[in-house]
Amino acid sequence: MKQLLLLPLLCFALFGCTTKPGSEQAKTDTIKPEYPFPHKYSIDWQPGDERNAVTVLSCLKKYVAGDLKGAFENFADSVEFIGDQFYFKGKKDSLVKIFTQIRGDMASISKDFDTWLTVYYPDKKETWVTLWYTEKWTDKKGKSDSLYYTDDVMLKDGKIHIYDEKIRRFPEPPAKK
Repeated sequence: MKQLLLLPLLCFALFGCTTKPGSEQAKTDTIKPEYPFPHKYSIDWQPGDERNAVTVLSCLKKYVAGDLKGAFENFADSVEFIGDQFYFKGKKDSLVKIFTQIRGDMASISKDFDTWLTVYYPDKKETWVTLWYTEKWTDKKGKSDSLYYTDDVMLKDGKIHIYDEKIRRFPEPPAKK
């Protein structure tokens, strides 16, 4: 008698609790989550064209090498640059003059990239490249320092229109006793 009950229970356990393959995935794809905060910018994005990342990375490589004219060749004629305690909106030529002076004060600069991400916003028709990296430099007086950067760069038609850099300072090393 116990064996007779065991067979239906076993069948129920094996076949009664299965779900259709992909049914859970289909549910999560159609449900729009409720975010706890409103967003100011579109969250509808897709992977972007990696040639835009190459454009931005080439700009930075030329800057590191001291080629300021080359570094800004892929900037739009009118550009916005946002940095730590620095804001510029105007003609590319004026921004080049500012950065020529800044770069001229440096003996050496290097950039060590963690990664980058290229995204495209179809509703805005904008491509953004986000970069994560450490920059190290030595000025002409011999003082060395470094910062961690997260840069967001907006491109349209292969030209940089907005360059928004954010920095994180590294903690001071512990004092030697």
